[in-house]
Amino acid sequence: MNKTKGVIQIIHADIIQNNNNNQIFVLIGNVHLKYEKYHIFCDQVRYHKKKNKFYGHGNVRLESEKNKIISQNIVGNFFDFQLSGNVILYQDKIKLTADVMNFNFKRKQLQAINDVVLFFNKIKLKTNILEYNFILNQVFYKKKSIIYYGDYTICSQEGFFYINEKKIELKDKIKLISKNYTVYANTLEYLFKQEQINFCTAIIMQNKNTNFNNFIYTKKAVFSIQKKIFLFKNYVSIHYNGKIVRGKYLFFDQKKKCGFIQNIFIENSKNRCFLISGYGKFDFHSGSLILEKNPKIIKMTKTDPVFLYSNILKISVKKNNGYSIQAFSVKSFFLNENIQGKCDFFNYESSNDYIQFDGNPIFWNKNQQISGKIIYVYFRNNNSLKCVKIVKNAFYTEKMNSEKFNQIEGDVMIGFFNKKNYLEEVMIQGNINSIIYPDPDQKIINRLSCEILSIYLDQSKKIEKISCTKGARSELIPIHKESPKGLLYLSKFFWKEKEKPNKKLFMYQEIYKYKKESLLEEKEIKAMIKNK
Repeated sequence: MNKTKGVIQIIHADIIQNNNNNQIFVLIGNVHLKYEKYHIFCDQVRYHKKKNKFYGHGNVRLESEKNKIISQNIVGNFFDFQLSGNVILYQDKIKLTADVMNFNFKRKQLQAINDVVLFFNKIKLKTNILEYNFILNQVFYKKKSIIYYGDYTICSQEGFFYINEKKIELKDKIKLISKNYTVYANTLEYLFKQEQINFCTAIIMQNKNTNFNNFIYTKKAVFSIQKKIFLFKNYVSIHYNGKIVRGKYLFFDQKKKCGFIQNIFIENSKNRCFLISGYGKFDFHSGSLILEKNPKIIKMTKTDPVFLYSNILKISVKKNNGYSIQAFSVKSFFLNENIQGKCDFFNYESSNDYIQFDGNPIFWNKNQQISGKIIYVYFRNNNSLKCVKIVKNAFYTEKMNSEKFNQIEGDVMIGFFNKKNYLEEVMIQGNINSIIYPDPDQKIINRLSCEILSIYLDQSKKIEKISCTKGARSELIPIHKESPKGLLYLSKFFWKEKEKPNKKLFMYQEIYKYKKESLLEEKEIKAMIKNK
């Protein structure tokens, strides 16, 4: 047989027929043809010399060193041919099935059409049209596709499969479905060797057990399939039941149910409450979120916002949907525009109508200072201040000038606020001692002791009236330059105006920044939802 390059060789046929002046050849029975390194096996071949085209039927098998294709029919000229009828391609670890396959020898390209299924290792790909470049060892497919890999199903409009690199790149209307969540995206890179999924553009991730109002949005993401680790990069926002958690970088270990987030911003739209922090750790097992790097709480009210700034902030979620907030080393807090303070420890339980301040808490209200062992702050239903309760070592100080201070100490002290958030009355109970200046211009003080004392303040926050009952003792004492300091101050007196926190104007800048990012996010989410 002639082995010259470019010549079709007939290796075997049970019967060979020709007619029309040798223009048509018919090979019947166990047909075996060879062209270069390619072999064709089938039951029957009809070759048209003038058309330079052959038609093969029955148990067709096309083989080369690396490839094997099985079909029922084959039509072509060894440069460009078509296989049809339950076509199956085998190549190394690849299996490809389709109704029709077009094979171009010169370009080393294959096109699979209708009911196309590609198997590679643990991957199963279904599409309608697929192109395979044997030189580059790449697969391209368009017009909708579905990939099955383990527990994942991935739908897309277009994709590239790089076999040597063992990766897939998907584009346009991507939908990744797992047992627990669904991801919507426009681009996706799947690295099989690393078992990693990369999202280089924005995605929406939705838990299957929630409605579409609960989801995660991010600009970039990496999923480690085997380790079950998620990384959300550049910008991430978590939407859940009216609460929004935003950050720059989010790490989540699905196996351990814990992770961390950087530059965190939490918004509760229902309660108009914000949490801001440079870093946060969360644990779903314990239901805790620990914020570090200057965490802040901002509670917007109809009057003045409540603000808290600390070193560490811990939020714990309870089984009954309740929660607690604890802050450690509170640098500053504002209960309204005028009342501010600091303490070592802050605690709030959602089931309570008060906030607790522990560890040397100090409150300032313009020229007034309140301190004690524990301070409780109660709110009305509209979130305005109702009262402040100081337990143990309660001490009230009012600055008259740089040298004169009204001072009251007792076991328990309660300050009542009017509806405009102004302190208008203070009541002290138990072991009361006080030093009051009836008039700052007069050189006289009133030393008073009793069991119950009430102070009434005017609109300028100064003492307007004092009322005392039960064992009241009052003494007017003249003072002069030589008067001992022990006469002018109670033993536990201190004035720490220098530690008074600065104004909170900077917090509005952070809220504005996140609100601006939120508007951009909403536009992109609407576009993605429209195309999903």
